[in-house]
Amino acid sequence: MFHIKIKLDKSNIHNIWLFADQDISKWQIIYTINPTLNLSLTEKEFSELDENEKETIKHYGYFDKENMKRHLSFDDIRFCNHSIDSNITLIDNKIIAKKNISKWNELTQDYSEFEDLRKELIKKNPR
Repeated sequence: MFHIKIKLDKSNIHNIWLFADQDISKWQIIYTINPTLNLSLTEKEFSELDENEKETIKHYGYFDKENMKRHLSFDDIRFCNHSIDSNITLIDNKIIAKKNISKWNELTQDYSEFEDLRKELIKKNPR
């Protein structure tokens, strides 16, 4: 669940981007994970999906290293793009601002915080 105003727009990183629709202060809570509203699959459950469903989860979701499950968020957080120099971070199931973020700036997260499967994507787009 978002605790801030957000918008979606076209991205130079990856088609769609998530951006702040308000100014955000450093350490402000941006988003809280709600496991009840999200998809969480074991590798066995994931393996039983058809290829299109797998590709959607791989593209918009991530592999949760801690719980060893595939995860797909129900809301627009799935459009958050990767950046090594990210401006948001995951701490205790909350996404917080690592620095002050001005309205209209893209919200980015370092995907390596929660999964190793994105290494190839990061090599292709190290931004």
